[in-house]
Amino acid sequence: MTTPDTAREVAERIRSGNNFLITSHRNPDGDALGSGLGLQRLIRRLGKNAAMQVRDGFNRALFHIPGANEVAITDTLPPDYPNGYDAIFTMECPEVERTGYAVLPGPVVNIDHHLGNTMYGEVNYLDLEAPSVGEMVMQINRNHLRLPLDAETATALYVSLASDTGFFRYHNTTLRAFQAAEELVRAGAVPGDISLWINESNSRGSIKLLGLCLTTLEVTPDGKIATIELSKRFFADAGATPEDTEGIVNYGRTIDGVLVSALLKEVDGESTRVSLRSKPGVDVQAVASMFGGGGHKAASGCTMPFALAEAKRKLISILDGVVNS
Repeated sequence: MTTPDTAREVAERIRSGNNFLITSHRNPDGDALGSGLGLQRLIRRLGKNAAMQVRDGFNRALFHIPGANEVAITDTLPPDYPNGYDAIFTMECPEVERTGYAVLPGPVVNIDHHLGNTMYGEVNYLDLEAPSVGEMVMQINRNHLRLPLDAETATALYVSLASDTGFFRYHNTTLRAFQAAEELVRAGAVPGDISLWINESNSRGSIKLLGLCLTTLEVTPDGKIATIELSKRFFADAGATPEDTEGIVNYGRTIDGVLVSALLKEVDGESTRVSLRSKPGVDVQAVASMFGGGGHKAASGCTMPFALAEAKRKLISILDGVVNS
C-alpha cells in the first residue's frame, strides 16, 4: 500500500496543472464512474479543466450521477494526448490495459484499491483498505484539497462507495466506509434516492436477460460452485445490451452453501469473459490472474482463451481445487 504522501502527490499534481483527463476501466461500474465524476467536479471547483471519457458504455441507471451525461464514450484518446494534458487519472484500473486506451507513455496518475496493481503510473496512489476508489478521492480532498463538498459531488462519491460495498453488505463495509457515508450524507447525498435509481430502475431487457441467464444456472455436486452462462444470442432474445449484465453473477453467490459464483459471457468462438464472486475465505483474484485478469479477492474477472463450454469445464476444475484445498 502506498503512503499518505502519495495522496499528497495527487493533490499537488492537480494544483500545479490546468488540463486533465479522467478515465476508468472498461465496462465501468458505479465505483469507476462515481469516483471519476467526483474527482472531475473537485478539479473544476479549482477553476481547472477536466474531462472524463471511457472506452465502453455503462448501465443506464448510472446516468443519474451528476455529470454522467457529459462522459464521452469513445474508442480513442483525444488527438492532443499526451502533450496537451497535465495528467490522466486512471480510476480503479489495476493494470493499464484495463483502460482500453494506449495511455502509456503519458502523465498517468493511477488511483486504485485492487490487490495486484502493477503500479504503472507516474504517480501510483494505491490503498488496499479503501472501501472504494471514491473514498480515496475523499481522502485526497479531506486531507489536501480541502474543498467543501456540494450535493452533486457527494452524490457521485456516494454512488462509488455504495456500489463497491454492495450498498454496505460486503466485507469491505468497514468503519471507514460508514464514516465516509456520513460525510457524504451531511454534504447532501440522499441514500434512498440513490438506492432507488441504482437498484430499482432496471430496464425490461435487463430483467429478461437475467431470466434467460438463470435458466443456465448450475451448481456442482458438492454445492460449492455455481455457474451461469450468457450466450451472445441472449442479448437479441431479451432486447438487452451488454450494459444490462451488471449484477447477474451475484445470484449464484446467494445460494446457501455456494462459495464461488461464475458468470461466463460468450465473446466469440475462441474466448469467454468470466466474472467471479466469492464468499469470505476464497480468493478468486488468484484464479483470475491465471488468465491475465484481476480484481479483489472476492470479486474478480478475466478473459479465458476458450469457447464457452471449454472455458466452463476448465474453470470448474480450477475452482474445485481452490474451494476444496
